[in-house]
Amino acid sequence: MGYRFKENESAPDGINRISLEQIDLAYERLSLKTRNRDRAVHEARVCFKKIRAVLRLVYGELGRDIFKLENREYRDAGRQLSKARDTTVVAGTLEELVRHFNKQLVDPDIKTLRKRLRRAKAEQHIDKKQTLQVAEALSSARQRVEIWPINNDGFSALRAGLQRVYKRGRAGFELARVVRTTDNLHEWRKQVKYLWYQVCILNPMWPKPLDVLAHELSKLADYLSEDHDLALLSRTAIEQAQSLGDPGEVEKLILLIDQRRILLQTKAAALGARIYAEKPKAFVNRMQAHWEAWRPTSTGEHAEDPQMDLTFEATCVSST
Repeated sequence: MGYRFKENESAPDGINRISLEQIDLAYERLSLKTRNRDRAVHEARVCFKKIRAVLRLVYGELGRDIFKLENREYRDAGRQLSKARDTTVVAGTLEELVRHFNKQLVDPDIKTLRKRLRRAKAEQHIDKKQTLQVAEALSSARQRVEIWPINNDGFSALRAGLQRVYKRGRAGFELARVVRTTDNLHEWRKQVKYLWYQVCILNPMWPKPLDVLAHELSKLADYLSEDHDLALLSRTAIEQAQSLGDPGEVEKLILLIDQRRILLQTKAAALGARIYAEKPKAFVNRMQAHWEAWRPTSTGEHAEDPQMDLTFEATCVSST
């Protein structure tokens, strides 16, 4: 079943299984003897992000202290594996931009920058010893999962965490819409990804609409991720402008980057307005109502707003 609850699986059992599966998958990727270590490390980092989304989903059960400990462990593990990421991402982002604008990026100094970034990317090596150290640390992380204090069954174990992530994502959307700084957009992107992963976990309780919502969140995350990568490329180009010759060529590149970023941010704002249309309590009440319809005998809890109108479902469907 993967990264989602199983039919008739209790919330504690599901959270435990999902977390352990991600830990085991990360360990497998980091232990692989493969030439494509970049890809293996990327997949391990995705596992860590998914575990951090799980931690946020059960924040109300874990409590602040345990959450901070566990979140820091996976955050730091991801950072240990990402030291070569910026160079790789910036090089790839410039290649994508060249393909996107095709005839507008053929100037000699742009070619010089492309060569420099390709060379820097080729010279980046992921430390095999470091990946094995991260892999070894996962054994103790696995043992801690077994004793996470998730005592409530049903939606009560998930409600506070889900509402917290949705609320932060909505606040991030509002802030980024008013003040479109790179930092604000980056912080919003992180909350979007957490909600996306949590929706995937909850998918079986309401498959078709949550498939749509997960797809929309994935698309929004892609817009914001590309925007962030373009911001890194812009910073790199500016830093190297003096040694590239004519600064006018770098200025042209920056203009094209800004043009692309404006388009991505406009798309993200429109999609974000749909995804975060509901207030946090209303969103979580709706999710709880569908959980209880999916598992009518698993809990005696009731959503604060049991009315089952189709506003949210209609919003999801209209976005496809």
